[in-house]
Amino acid sequence: MTIEVYIMSENRVTWISLSKTIALILVIVVHSTPRDYFSGILTGFVLPAFFILYGVTHNNDKHRQEIKSYLYTRLRSLMIPYVLLTIAMVAIYTLCYPFVDFGLTPMDFVYWSFYGNGPPDRVTHLWFLRTMFLAIVLFSLVDRYLHNRHTLFRFFLIGITPAIGVSFKTLLGVDLIPWGVDAGFIALSFMMIGNEIRRRHQMAKWTTSPLPDGLMIPISIVLFLVLTSINGFVNIGASTYGNSVYIYIITGLLGTYFLNVFSYHATKLSEKASSIALKFNKYSQEIYEVHPMIIQINIVFLGGLSIWQYVTIYPGAPLFIVNISTSILLSWIISAKIINRSRYLKFIFCGWGIIESKPTPPQPEESLQPVLDIPIVVPVSIDEKISMSEEALTNA
Repeated sequence: MTIEVYIMSENRVTWISLSKTIALILVIVVHSTPRDYFSGILTGFVLPAFFILYGVTHNNDKHRQEIKSYLYTRLRSLMIPYVLLTIAMVAIYTLCYPFVDFGLTPMDFVYWSFYGNGPPDRVTHLWFLRTMFLAIVLFSLVDRYLHNRHTLFRFFLIGITPAIGVSFKTLLGVDLIPWGVDAGFIALSFMMIGNEIRRRHQMAKWTTSPLPDGLMIPISIVLFLVLTSINGFVNIGASTYGNSVYIYIITGLLGTYFLNVFSYHATKLSEKASSIALKFNKYSQEIYEVHPMIIQINIVFLGGLSIWQYVTIYPGAPLFIVNISTSILLSWIISAKIINRSRYLKFIFCGWGIIESKPTPPQPEESLQPVLDIPIVVPVSIDEKISMSEEALTNA
């Protein structure tokens, strides 16, 4: 039984890791393409997949009791990289400004960086770290104080939180909400959706049997494509919700559904895919933080070459293949071979030094059991055992 449970747990972790790996690769694809129909389709689900899977994998019972310790851990792992990398970007921008005109003065860039990770039309990828932390804080508070409410009430919260997020833009009358508070509420809705799935199915596979899957997958893909075409490009980090934030909620759930079904079957068919996913996902945060730098370097040093006029594969993105391949491979190598071998870089990109261990939340006092005395076992001969058994039967 123990071996069976372990194998089931490993399978769950593997397909979830593959889903996250594919989603991260698709994020890199979005960052390597112009804002067009194809990137609009991808933005319909790639980031919602991370939020939903967070809700699916969140251990409510464990973290609910030690919420301060849990949020401290998340604060370090998300907000330390967010702050330090933002400062690094400001420093690099200031140093390069005398040589390259980016359209903003260094002081303007400082203002926009701390306002919302860049001006409305150039929000950097670091917004995701801040939004993830804000959503986790909101989610943890909701789970701590409202977890035992009726299911309909929780569904009401899922439905109203995106509207709360969008309302900030209307109330403030600005194009970019300070600190991405709107994105935090939208992400919260996805997390709660994922956690409702966990309440009913734990981390079980999202597939049932060939016949239902054969019907549901094509239907969900068609519906997803129709809705993403209607909604258009979405970037909640830049306060861009498409035509409707609720269409975004639906496409995020549909896209995560067929992504998870595909990942489960892929891990069943290929052990190599499972192994690669586990290794890649181990450095997912560092890869996410590093890959835009690779893309920018490619644009600066390779963008002006005339060869791209003849080998362009993706219209509007002459460096598409170069950006995809180098962003994935170099970011992975830098994360595994450089960042994770330096205490200081590990702290900058992950919030923890290489030899530091994340604190283990203390166990509740009521779970501690008193130590019992071990009884002394006295050897007894076979004849004595038989005699004792007969005496016990006689007394019975």
